[in-house]
Amino acid sequence: MSKDKIPKLFDGSVNELTRPSRPKKDRKPKSKDMKKEKKQKTLYISLDMNRKLIELYGEEGRRQSVIVEDAVNLYYYLKLALGEKKFDELMSAVKREDPEFLREYMGRFKL
Repeated sequence: MSKDKIPKLFDGSVNELTRPSRPKKDRKPKSKDMKKEKKQKTLYISLDMNRKLIELYGEEGRRQSVIVEDAVNLYYYLKLALGEKKFDELMSAVKREDPEFLREYMGRFKL
């Protein structure tokens, strides 16, 4: 094996490798506000749900994470506002995936 075939792993000095990390005061302060704090999101969704997300992304022109946050907020506040029984009825209407039926069902709600 020739010397040219051995990969170069590190071009700096040993001092650079053993240098301590930055002191804690130099690091960015951590946000206390949950809405502004970035979290890693992992969603396990069906192919159909992914298709719907992509379609919404195209129509809305927004990031998928914003669409997901809007969906979670909508789900959360509808559940609080309607109560468990009415919310379950609404979700069963949504699961039919029939926009016309859902439009008629929603027309019964008084706003």
